[in-house]
Amino acid sequence: MTDSFPTADRNRVRRRSQRGNYNRETVHAILDEARVCHVGFSVDEQPYVIPTIHVRMGDALYLHGSAANRMMTTLAAGGRACVTVTLIDGLVLARSAFHHSMEYRSAIVFGTARAVTDHDEKLQALEHIVERWIRSAFSRLRSSLGT
Repeated sequence: MTDSFPTADRNRVRRRSQRGNYNRETVHAILDEARVCHVGFSVDEQPYVIPTIHVRMGDALYLHGSAANRMMTTLAAGGRACVTVTLIDGLVLARSAFHHSMEYRSAIVFGTARAVTDHDEKLQALEHIVERWIRSAFSRLRSSLGT
């Protein structure tokens, strides 16, 4: 396994390409820090983008959702997906609204999904999701209490 993800026309940053980073550790850190992902998929040539929660385990990205919803049934059938996460680090304010900007980190993941049918794998992914959200909630609670 290399330290960076391969680039191709589909995933190469074009505008301000020097800001693009394909380093595996950097991409994983962004995916791990993001609380919500947006999943893009298509049904009958109609594109949809649905927010959901996710967890990364190794190079695999697990999405949480009901097995009966349109997104999951489409993806479980081998549908292609585009998953995007964004972390907003700050706002850059200028005298002119035209020059305002935003500092952010984002990751876009392309792939073909599969249903998780193995009981142990499903349980492990669910445990990671629950642990991640509970740890996050307790961290916010501690911060609000000043401890």
